[in-house]
Amino acid sequence: MNAWQLLITVMAVTAVSAKSAEKNTRMEAIAYVTGPSGAVGNVTFIQNACGENVHVRVYISGLTPGKHGFHVHEKGDLSNGCASLGGHFNPDKMDHGGPRDEVRHVGDLGNIEANANGVVDTTFTDHLISLTGPRTILGRGLVIHDNVDDLGKTTHPDSKKTGNAGGRAACGVIGVNPYHQQQPSASPCSTSQQQEQQHHRHPSFQPTFYVPHDRPRDSVVYPLLSSSYATYPHHVGYPYHYPQPYHYQPPYPYFY
Repeated sequence: MNAWQLLITVMAVTAVSAKSAEKNTRMEAIAYVTGPSGAVGNVTFIQNACGENVHVRVYISGLTPGKHGFHVHEKGDLSNGCASLGGHFNPDKMDHGGPRDEVRHVGDLGNIEANANGVVDTTFTDHLISLTGPRTILGRGLVIHDNVDDLGKTTHPDSKKTGNAGGRAACGVIGVNPYHQQQPSASPCSTSQQQEQQHHRHPSFQPTFYVPHDRPRDSVVYPLLSSSYATYPHHVGYPYHYPQPYHYQPPYPYFY
C-alpha cells in the first residue's frame, strides 16, 4: 500500500468513526415545572441516538386529579409566566392532533393523568419531537394545561388549534441536563438522519423504564433561543438551583 492509498484509507476510517460517534450521541434534557396553584415537578427527555424516538419521563405533583393537556410550546420566555410561552410548537404548520396522529403539531404530546392525590408519574415515547435539528425542543416551553386535551377530535372551535385544553396549570423551559456528559450541539445529526426521523412513524408505544438516582440534581442549564428570552426563572439568574429543602424524599423518583 502506497502513501496515497494509506491516506485515503485513514480518511475513510476517520469519516466512518465520526459518523458512528455522531449517530450514537446520547442527548438528555430536563424541564423543572411549577404552577400558580402549587404544581411542581420535573420532566426529562432522553434521545439515545440521532433520529430515534424520545423517551419522556414525567413526575409532577399538585395537579387536580384527572387528565391534563401536555404540550411543548414555541417559546422559552417566562417573563410573564406561562402566558408568554406562545402557542404549541408547530414548525410544520399542521392542525392540532394527538401524539399518535399523522396530522399534529410537533409539540402535541397528548394528555397526562394525575391520580387522586394530584400526582402524575408516567413514562412514554414520542416519535416526532427531537433534541436536535429543526424539531428540537431545547429552549422551548413545556405546559401542563388545566383541562383534558380533546386531541382535535371535537367540534369545539379551538379543537384543531389547542385541543380546548384550557388554561395553563404549570410550565417550565426545556434545557440541557448538565449531568449528561455530552451536551448536544445545535444539530449533531446528519441531514439524512434528520430526514429519517421526520418520515419515521410511531411504533407500538411500549413502556419505557427509568433508574432513579441516589441524589437530587441541583441545577439545570436553560439555553435561550434568542437574546430577548428571559433566563429561567428570569429573576434568579442562570443556572437555576432547585429549592431547598426538596419536597420529596429519596430516591427522587422524578429523575431518570
